[in-house]
Amino acid sequence: MVSARWRIAEANIIQERAKWREAIRAIVIEAVNVKSTERAGELWASLALRLNPNDDPDKDDRELVELVASLADEANWLPAVRARIVALAANVLKHDWERAKWEARIMLWAEEPIQRRLP
Repeated sequence: MVSARWRIAEANIIQERAKWREAIRAIVIEAVNVKSTERAGELWASLALRLNPNDDPDKDDRELVELVASLADEANWLPAVRARIVALAANVLKHDWERAKWEARIMLWAEEPIQRRLP
């Protein structure tokens, strides 16, 4: 019983992380093709809410959010800015994918949680 719940929880986490990665991909694809400063602002908000730009290890997250925010100014609609956005997004997605694989391996070999009975 515990094993089944453990596997269901693991599958749900994996599915949610896959949805998260797909949402980030979709936002970045739209951001690098944006043609409206208003839409650029909306994409920035959507991306910022999905990433953790304030955590120090997530420097790519922070730079990615800042660059997408900069698209609200048409002067920043440069090929180099768009290329950097794609590169940073690729790093963020690759990092999450590697972390998901690592966590799945750990869960595969981890002992099942001990079910305790309350007195």
